[in-house]
Amino acid sequence: MVLKKVRTLCIVGASMVVALLGPQQGKAQELEPVASAHMVGGWLLVEVKDTADAVMGFWGIPRVEVEVGNIRRLWFEALPGDEWNVWAFEPIAIYAKLDELALAGISRESVDFLLYQEHIAADSAVDLEIDGGAEGLILKGFIANDPLVDAAGALEDPNPMIDLLAGIGYPIAPGMTDLLVDGTAGANVGMNSATKELLNCLRSSAMPCGGCECYAQEGPIDISPWTIYQTNMPDGRIRCEYTRTETHFYWQWGFYPDDCLVCDEGSPEDPVIIVVVIEETEYWLDIETCPNQPLGYFPGE
Repeated sequence: MVLKKVRTLCIVGASMVVALLGPQQGKAQELEPVASAHMVGGWLLVEVKDTADAVMGFWGIPRVEVEVGNIRRLWFEALPGDEWNVWAFEPIAIYAKLDELALAGISRESVDFLLYQEHIAADSAVDLEIDGGAEGLILKGFIANDPLVDAAGALEDPNPMIDLLAGIGYPIAPGMTDLLVDGTAGANVGMNSATKELLNCLRSSAMPCGGCECYAQEGPIDISPWTIYQTNMPDGRIRCEYTRTETHFYWQWGFYPDDCLVCDEGSPEDPVIIVVVIEETEYWLDIETCPNQPLGYFPGE
């Protein structure tokens, strides 16, 4: 039984591929994308695919400041017929959600990319280990049956109300609830129709989708084996410290949703390269030897 988990990420280098490989390899081979993410509103929607390359949904990570009590993670679950269910999660639920997705057939590439994005988010966020209780089915950007949903949906501009609620730790998703609730008052829908159309466009990989969204893709990740250091604690626990290096190759294009300025950076032929060191520390009870990999990662990687 794992009692505690701590994760850190250190970016040790970033460059364009020509600078890293040298002039003798200046013409880099075009990379095929294995993972994607999309900046929509104030959120990053990380695409999650199964082993058959079908989109299972998008895991939402806020790019804007959020408070404990706000909705801090979203799962946009892709359903048949271009329908969606949206769920609120707490940041600490990521590993339980990954276990659920593993049973449903999530691809290894999606796991690696999702955890990498969570590491980046954790590097600048606070209070991720605190359970704010904002979880459950989302309808029109609010937890289902929230009494404020129709009032927000009837406003010509719901942003001031959403901003006020966000500041007091109300269970809404700053930077996303406004996109989901706008114009929905009295309608038997789960979200704003334009936002639903955008999700279906992203799901179909038919980008660009006609608005201010920034699309990021990543090529195959170069991953080193885990280095494991075990410490036997006096109280019977064991501390497992894991370290590995990941080299990421990414590119992005489109427009930042914040200001509609061009977000182009890198390309499949000339990607941006980011080298990061991943560190995971886990405290275990009732086992004698550290597992071969931290929680949330595929065996053997």
